Amino acid sequence: MSQEDLKFNNLFKEISIGKVQLRNRIVMSPMVMCYATSQGEINEQVLSHFEARARGGVGLIIVESSYVHPLGKGFESEIAIDRDSLIPTLHMLTNLVKVYGSAIAIQLYHAGIQACVEQPVGPSAIGRKVFPSPRTPRELTTTEVEELVEYFADAALRAKKAGFDMVEVHGSHGYLIAEFLSPLTNRRTDKYGADKILFAYEIIRRIKEKCGEDYPILFRLASCEFEEGGITVDYAKKIAKRLEDAGVDAFDITGGTKDTSDHIIPPAYYETQGYFFKNAYEIKKVVNVPVISGGMIIDPNIADEAIGNGIVDLVFIGRQLLADPEWPKKVKEGKLNEIRPCTACDECIGSISLPAPVICSVNPLKGFEYKFLNEDELPKAETRKKVFIVGGGVAGLEAARISSMRGHDVILFEESNVLGGITNLVLNEKYKTRIKKLIEWYINVLKSSKVTIKTNTKVTPKILKEEKPDVVILATGSEPLIPKIPGIENCVLAEDVFAGKVNVGNNIVIIGGGLVGCELALKLAEEGKKVTIVEALPLLARDEPRQCRLAILRLLQKLEVNILTNSPVVEIRRESVDIVDNLGKRATIYADTIVLSVGRIKRLDNGLLESAKSITNEVYIIGDAMKPRKIKDAIREGFWTAISI
Repeated sequence: MSQEDLKFNNLFKEISIGKVQLRNRIVMSPMVMCYATSQGEINEQVLSHFEARARGGVGLIIVESSYVHPLGKGFESEIAIDRDSLIPTLHMLTNLVKVYGSAIAIQLYHAGIQACVEQPVGPSAIGRKVFPSPRTPRELTTTEVEELVEYFADAALRAKKAGFDMVEVHGSHGYLIAEFLSPLTNRRTDKYGADKILFAYEIIRRIKEKCGEDYPILFRLASCEFEEGGITVDYAKKIAKRLEDAGVDAFDITGGTKDTSDHIIPPAYYETQGYFFKNAYEIKKVVNVPVISGGMIIDPNIADEAIGNGIVDLVFIGRQLLADPEWPKKVKEGKLNEIRPCTACDECIGSISLPAPVICSVNPLKGFEYKFLNEDELPKAETRKKVFIVGGGVAGLEAARISSMRGHDVILFEESNVLGGITNLVLNEKYKTRIKKLIEWYINVLKSSKVTIKTNTKVTPKILKEEKPDVVILATGSEPLIPKIPGIENCVLAEDVFAGKVNVGNNIVIIGGGLVGCELALKLAEEGKKVTIVEALPLLARDEPRQCRLAILRLLQKLEVNILTNSPVVEIRRESVDIVDNLGKRATIYADTIVLSVGRIKRLDNGLLESAKSITNEVYIIGDAMKPRKIKDAIREGFWTAISI
């Protein structure tokens, strides 16, 4: 296929950064995975993670934030580049990636006041406001800052010796270099305070001196910190011009700090593919080197158009490559329907905050590439079995997909007329467009498989006895939890409101501030309703990743939703709810409609379960039928159950 025949010819056009030529304009953004050893060493899990993405066709892989000094470590089990003894295993990584035709860079950083160390350090003794470190950061001395310049340069030289084609210096996301650049965190009175760009400038110059003027340097630049008094795009333009003069060969444009991390990794509530394109274009106007940017991209058309319109020169893809490592290859081959979409749920970044290794809600192989590099390597079934899957939610869909892929004879039963399970209640909601794409992906994939799908079919013990399946997987989902509160019959269910089965008034009380309650509040408030959320616990959306919680809380505040936490409901009447506070004081809240959203319980037909057990020893319960949880749990259980058959 010639370049002219490609629909996405901008995306797959070659480009050079310095003297390094890239096969396309797709950049894998640096994302901390927490896969390395506790000492930051490369291992099999790290190698296979990057191998899968290189094999998928990425032009340039930027390895995650790698600390140049032990006090700069930001996360457990992240990659280190602070000592020469690491060079051999880093070389294993670069060799492996280059086999597949990708270029590779490594991101050099120091987490500064956001480091997960006993005593963080920074340009000034100023910490974050929303997410402060346990101890106030210590201000670095001038001598220590000068030494850190050397640490960055030494790390770059290690990278060059280890075979990296280039390095990226991390000057965004509220880490040390960005802290020096930002008026919010740099209140120094020495030369590094008088000239806030100096620290970054000296790092670039020293790397060039140690590694050679022709060794390419990328600079990840904070184009905006989303905080009053922080870095703005106008200031970022001045930074870019100065650092280009220092020798930067390309800029990678992002923004945000730990306090505004909902902008660093935007959740689905901020749906804007090319999240940083606007700022990147402003930077591109003032520099003469390539500009990289992206954010939330799953649609290759948006990426290709941004390059074609001169907004950016290259596009970084992050979470979408976790969801589907072969995104570049599938785009190039025009197989867009086969791309598994990222849902921007931020469970990946939520993992490292625990801390735990990164997983992906929609890709159950994420983190397990060392077992199976991709699904082509999944073991074929030793014996072909007749597999009945009861329930067409995401757990059942995934179990059907993988069971069929391994060679089993699969029949998927769904009692309703549509696939998707509980997700169908919200597929048309503003914040659920990506979930809708996920269900569409499952339907497309299963249509092209050998899975037999039977909708509008309730599985009974009689059917099981007649058909005698070898395996039965029960994925029958969940149903609303109805607590024993006086007057509970005066409530309507959140799922019925989403489904449009009930009409609501203008003044609404939602009992329950979990994810469903919060999202329903957003929906109703956007429709002009007056909404109050009543939550018994201290926090709303407490089980959601930090970025999602931040976004939800900001949107609820913007929409003027009234929030009452630590307020258990003790009685419900037709037009009011009684709550008690921590001191036992009772209060009444009036409403036109009272909506119940306090969680779910498993839906499992014990008669069907016992019937299945009487027919076969292979009976599995997965997803919400086992225990109501999240999409990530349902899909992973469907996948690994299918692997075990």
